[in-house]
Parts: sequence; structure tokens; C-alpha cells
Amino acid sequence: MCAPYHGYDAGNHFPLNRRGFPNGRTQMNNLTEIQNTAFTAIGPCRIAALSLMALMNEGVENAKAAEIFSLSAKRLETAFKMLTLGLPDLLKSADHELPATLQEQLDQSVAALSPLVDTIRNADGQVANLPKTTDKFSAHCLYVLEPTVTQFLTELTQNLLDTQKKKNKEREREMLEAISNAESVGRNIQLIAFNASIEAARIGDMGKGFAVIATEIRELSGKTQVLLDDIAGFLRT
Repeated sequence: MCAPYHGYDAGNHFPLNRRGFPNGRTQMNNLTEIQNTAFTAIGPCRIAALSLMALMNEGVENAKAAEIFSLSAKRLETAFKMLTLGLPDLLKSADHELPATLQEQLDQSVAALSPLVDTIRNADGQVANLPKTTDKFSAHCLYVLEPTVTQFLTELTQNLLDTQKKKNKEREREMLEAISNAESVGRNIQLIAFNASIEAARIGDMGKGFAVIATEIRELSGKTQVLLDDIAGFLRT
């Protein structure tokens, strides 16, 4: 199996750094964002494989062929980098582990990409160095790589989006619980301030200053209560 390579970036989509992250990023905690990043990096390798197969079959050496080869090579290298480096690191940063069956599909996708990545590396950036295609190579592109990568991306998308949805619901539940606790504290503060006002009135002139403070606390607590009620209402709708 070919080793990870850092010579190409995803110029046709977005630049990746040497660990497979979009440049300027070190981690992603949102699984939906990870899914989008992985899909964008890996998906184009399927059309790139078909383009490479066509170039090897036709044996054309001109500027257009060189351009197609360069673009296909970038897409294949980007997909390989994401599968071997970027995606594992992104999932680790989000504290998410793929199920065993999905991890196996990732490994199978890497294995399916490896012969094509070896081919473009051996060509050393020159379309003239590409070997003539074989029936075995064509069959691998059509009947191994394409369905393997497609199945992996489909199930990866389902897994990440479903997990993120569960995380969002749990986060919402925790936020509502926190707001409910804050509302309870607010009500207690209002009650304490009200009792303080009563005690201040009972002791007469000596308690006037304390009564003013208690009133201000009660009013502030009331405003806070209204704000918390509004936030809770937004979350519940």
C-alpha cells in the first residue's frame, strides 16, 4: 500500500495541510462539518479514476491531456490524504469513533485507491509516463473503486449526521436543564429580596437603604427571569 503523500493540495476544491485538514484549521468538533469536508475531499476521486483510465487507454500526449492528468492526480492524492490522515484526525479531534464495519469500509477505500495513487506517483507528474491501461485496471476503477468509495461515503454521511443530531438533542436538553435551574435560582432571589424588603420596612428608617437595595435586586431578578423565559421559549419551539 502506498504511503501518504504531501506533494499535492486540493487546488480544485480547497487546500489541505499536511495532516489533511483545510488550511488554517487544526480541528473540527461538529460532525456535520467533518462530513462535508470529507465528502468534498474524497468524492471527486471517482471521476478522477475514470479520467485516468481514459488517459491511459487513449495514450494521448498534449496540453489538454496533461491538464486532465494534473487535475485527476490532485483529486486522487487529496482523497488518499483525507482517508489516511485527515479523516482519522478529524474524527479523533471530535472524539468520535467509527463503527467497526465503517472503519473496515474506510480501509477498503484506501486499498482501492492505492493502485491509482501508485500509478500517478510513478508517472512523476508526466502524462507521457503513464502505462497503457489493462482490463484489470479498468475493471478495478469501474467495479472496485467506485462502488467501494460510494458505499463508504454514503454510510459515513449517515453515521456522522445521525450522531450529530443526537449530540444536538443532548446539548439542547442540557441547555434547557441549565435554564430551568437558573429560573429556579431567579425565583429564589426574588423571594429573598421580597422578604428583605419586609424586614427593612419592619425596622423603620434604619432599613430604608437596605430596602432600596432589595427592591433593585428584585427588579433585576425579574428582568433576568423574563430573559431566561424568552431563551427557553426559543429552545422549545
